[in-house]
Amino acid sequence: MAISIAVAAGCTLWLGMGAFGISHLLQLRSLARAVPEEPSRWPRVSVIVAARDEATDCEAALRSRLADDYPDLEVVFVDDRSTDGTGEIAARVAAEDPRVRVVRVETLPAGWLGKVNALAHGVAVADGEWFLFSDADVYVASGGLRRAIAHAEADGLDMLALVPEYASKDLLVNVVWTVFLRVMMLVLSPRAIRDPRRKTSLGSGAFNLVRRSAFERTPGFEWLRLETADDMALAMMVKGAGGRLETMDGRGIARVEIYRSAAEFFRGIEKNGGTTAAHPWRFTFGMAVLLAVEYSPFLALAIGPAWMRALGAVALVVATVTDVLALRINTGRIAPALMWPLGTLLFVAGTLRATWLVHRRGGVLWRGTFYPLAEIHSQRRFRF
Repeated sequence: MAISIAVAAGCTLWLGMGAFGISHLLQLRSLARAVPEEPSRWPRVSVIVAARDEATDCEAALRSRLADDYPDLEVVFVDDRSTDGTGEIAARVAAEDPRVRVVRVETLPAGWLGKVNALAHGVAVADGEWFLFSDADVYVASGGLRRAIAHAEADGLDMLALVPEYASKDLLVNVVWTVFLRVMMLVLSPRAIRDPRRKTSLGSGAFNLVRRSAFERTPGFEWLRLETADDMALAMMVKGAGGRLETMDGRGIARVEIYRSAAEFFRGIEKNGGTTAAHPWRFTFGMAVLLAVEYSPFLALAIGPAWMRALGAVALVVATVTDVLALRINTGRIAPALMWPLGTLLFVAGTLRATWLVHRRGGVLWRGTFYPLAEIHSQRRFRF
């Protein structure tokens, strides 16, 4: 009897999660489809890119920014102690285009994450009225920055974050990313992010466009110096200082070539374990509950009486529609979303692995640098 009640509760919870997820997905406005009024004067924009050992992707991504038609642009490329030729590639592009400025970080000061320190170096030399904080492997469509600035200026925004198109040729990566997108949109409402009375915020490492005057009202990157979720914490910090935020669908504007394989995905999310390893048993219990809820429709179909099987069937349809909608909006694809039960398993396995690796090591090992867990948690800023 207890099992039946738990399974029915899981299916009912799925119906609620699906309603929330679909509602939030439909609230997410598309920048590519927006038609903002152009400003009378285009403000200067400083694109600040932090890069460490990004030789594989950084040149093509950097050139995509320079191919944009934005009229007043500078790119501050911060080479964070790279050893693979990243700095040399950026220097070669800078020699061809005076809009590119390369800053080399030789040493990492104590008490800082490498990326956050690199972004702080970029801000120190940037002279734009807007900062665009963006990863080195992000491709931006021509005209995308112009459209983003026009929208931000027309709506009086202080920060505009774009959820980029997450592209991968690997099927399993697309399957697990379906679940990531659905979970993100379940817990975060775009309408609440736009509401200045709400604390809800969402940043994007691919495309965080921040008004300089709003950034200067915040404590700056010094306050985020050991924050592993730096992009999310940046949005929280800007909104906390009175900034007006919006998160939009960036498909057609910004694209990221994410993990090339499932193995790369497992390695790539290790840094995120720094936000969960302080309470590994609590987090593990939470993941167990998540799995039970996620698979409750299948349990209902397998072991339940007729009424429970009907409830399970409806919950399964809602779950599948939610996942399909999440992936369809972000990438235009559908087929990988139909494999969401496998994506859930990979998502949970990856996050648990990251949590326990960080817990066992006593810190985060990321891009060749070890950050002690106690130090990270003493400076942790971001929480949902």
